[in-house]
Amino acid sequence: MNRLLLALLLLTLSSASFAQFSYAPINVPGAVETDARGINNNGEIVGFYKTASCTDADFTVPNCTVKGFKYVNGTFVKLMVPNSVSTAILGVNDLGDLVGFYKKSDGSHHGFIWFHTNVVKTIDYPHPPTSANTIPFGINKAGTVVGGLWSIQSSNTATFPAGGWVWVNGTFSNMNPTRPGGVAASAWSVNGIANSGVIAGQLFQDDNFEAWFKQGTDQDFFLEGADTFGYGVNSNADIVGLSEQLGGFFAPHIETNEGTSDSTETAPTFKTVAFPNAKSTRPFGVNNLKAVVGSYIDSSGKVHGFMAKANF
Repeated sequence: MNRLLLALLLLTLSSASFAQFSYAPINVPGAVETDARGINNNGEIVGFYKTASCTDADFTVPNCTVKGFKYVNGTFVKLMVPNSVSTAILGVNDLGDLVGFYKKSDGSHHGFIWFHTNVVKTIDYPHPPTSANTIPFGINKAGTVVGGLWSIQSSNTATFPAGGWVWVNGTFSNMNPTRPGGVAASAWSVNGIANSGVIAGQLFQDDNFEAWFKQGTDQDFFLEGADTFGYGVNSNADIVGLSEQLGGFFAPHIETNEGTSDSTETAPTFKTVAFPNAKSTRPFGVNNLKAVVGSYIDSSGKVHGFMAKANF
């Protein structure tokens, strides 16, 4: 991991320290856009890239044609699920197992696990809601996969998830929490899982998206001034995500007190994740060493991947 961090940080480090993180861009050679989505505790980074300009309806789940990659020891490996026309890699565990979704020539979308043994397994939620697709976002070392049921639009229209799920040994379970005292919960997605089993995600409730964290039977919900999304989580219960008010954030050690009401929970603290001089920064993954990966939009509107090393 240290070797990888050093290699990345020497790779055009744009004067390294901004706020409490040191940043480095990640760009697949020849790509017009690079999105980094996951990082494991060995420093392997995964994501997807585009070779032709295309604007996604929703940056969380791309509808444009993309190709997958992993970045290991300074080398990019380009990956496509066999017989797919588009492959988005969204998560990686410490064994090197990959998860994401692919598109076939008939237009259908399917979730997958690409095992480190080079076996690819399709995983599709049984009898999903109409137009919902199985989108795996994360996998931990035990092989537990998390994700959501998302519509994938062909036009530039916002998309929403229809439900969250957890997959264990071939069996899907729903994961659709409701904040105590809240009403009209919907649009769930489970977006990250750590080796410790803690998970992070999002839901829509009381007219806002809220980030959501779960450890055992304890659940925490937080809304930082506006729509807030939890994307990645590590075994230290650190979460990365996005808030319309804060932008990209890193929330360390999410509180998991006893108690069932918001008034008895300690609100998390937020550290800003913002690539220097970027228009916006979107963190998606974090490992136990507090290395964060995601994407940013530069001043010309081009999307790049990034890796940020915490200085705290």
